[in-house]
Amino acid sequence: MSKEVLSIFVKNLIPGTVKTRLAVDLGMDLAMEIYKELVGITAEVTDVLKINKCVYYSEYIESHDQFDDAKYQKHIQEGKDLGQRMQNCFYDAFELGFDKIILIGSDTPDITDKIISQGFAALDKHDVVIGPAQDGGFYLIGMKEPHENLLNKQAYGHDEVLNELLDEIEDRDLSVFKLPTLIDIDVKDDLKKAGIEIVFEDEDDIDENNGDKNKPI
Repeated sequence: MSKEVLSIFVKNLIPGTVKTRLAVDLGMDLAMEIYKELVGITAEVTDVLKINKCVYYSEYIESHDQFDDAKYQKHIQEGKDLGQRMQNCFYDAFELGFDKIILIGSDTPDITDKIISQGFAALDKHDVVIGPAQDGGFYLIGMKEPHENLLNKQAYGHDEVLNELLDEIEDRDLSVFKLPTLIDIDVKDDLKKAGIEIVFEDEDDIDENNGDKNKPI
């Protein structure tokens, strides 16, 4: 068995819980559709990797979705917040005998199989590998040892997440390798930065009840 495993965090498509900041500008329905596309990109990119792969869902396991049940082990995220859920994911993988673990999200449209493979290779010479996100967070984190509480000592969802994590890594005297900086999609402006254009039938066609615009065409 390969000693490498790629874990993917995915949110279940529950209305009102997916891409909530994006939904403020585009409406809940369109935000949901955009996230579906991002998950599809993640599934397509990771499908070609010949390594162990796991999908961790936010609420419940989904079968027969974009992640082939025959190629991906499926689990539920465990923990009271994002940091704890990520940390537990690493603990679980190390307990199963893996010695290189990379965790990614599912909202980075420019991620590639080559970037992920580069991350695994970097762990040969570094303790931690990070894929920085342009908004100050990160889209990828990898380790080869279960560094206790590395990921659950800080708050998430602000623009200093990456810097705080790098400070913690430095304090622990760990070596780190940085992958290319990419954009993850959280707000409307991120779509423009990523070169994603949404075309509406009528820019003024907004549902007065919930702000939803027409789906892209």
